[in-house]
Amino acid sequence: MAWIILTFFSIIRITAGILVIIGQESSSTGVMVASVIFLNAGVFPLIAATLGLIRIITALEREMNQQIRQCLVVSRILFIVGIGLTVAGGALEGSDTTSDVLIGVKLVKSGYIIVVVFVGCLLAMQVYFWTHRSSLSATSRTVLNATALATPFIVVRIVYLFLSVFEPSDLRWNDLSGPIAPFLTMGLLMEYAVVSIYLITGFIIPSWRNIEKPEILLSEATR
Repeated sequence: MAWIILTFFSIIRITAGILVIIGQESSSTGVMVASVIFLNAGVFPLIAATLGLIRIITALEREMNQQIRQCLVVSRILFIVGIGLTVAGGALEGSDTTSDVLIGVKLVKSGYIIVVVFVGCLLAMQVYFWTHRSSLSATSRTVLNATALATPFIVVRIVYLFLSVFEPSDLRWNDLSGPIAPFLTMGLLMEYAVVSIYLITGFIIPSWRNIEKPEILLSEATR
């Protein structure tokens, strides 16, 4: 699952680069809108990867509070709804009709707001895990450390995302025509930092197939 998310992230980044190159040779509004959407979409696979890592903790810690599992389900729903609104809004933003564009902008903003609420749920779950860290297995603690280390980078990336969406008149946060420094430091570098952290974590922790073996679980519990 983690490799699928990483592949999805790579596809988004490659597609964004292709669209930006095409946009330089074309004045199409649709291409410009698609470029912005894909430039900002890189954060979604990273958030999904964070959700996947938290799911590993809940799967390992079978005595976990049931409310945490319910919160995880609600978080997934929020994430899916947020992406759906963002995609639908982005499609409408490329329309030639002013009313459709305005609706699209509202949908995109609503989608990003829902994603922020979703991230808030992830942070709340991390806080819960930290308060019970002493009772977690070694693998769960490693995963928890990774998500905690990656969270500041994700937050900075989301802040940049919000600035680019909610402050469109400020060219500093414009992905296409603004300065490269903000996008590089608050956007790309944040994404690559999270990817690096999660990649290293993926090689450190046992494979899921091994984790499910009773002898592995026993050794984890005794650490």
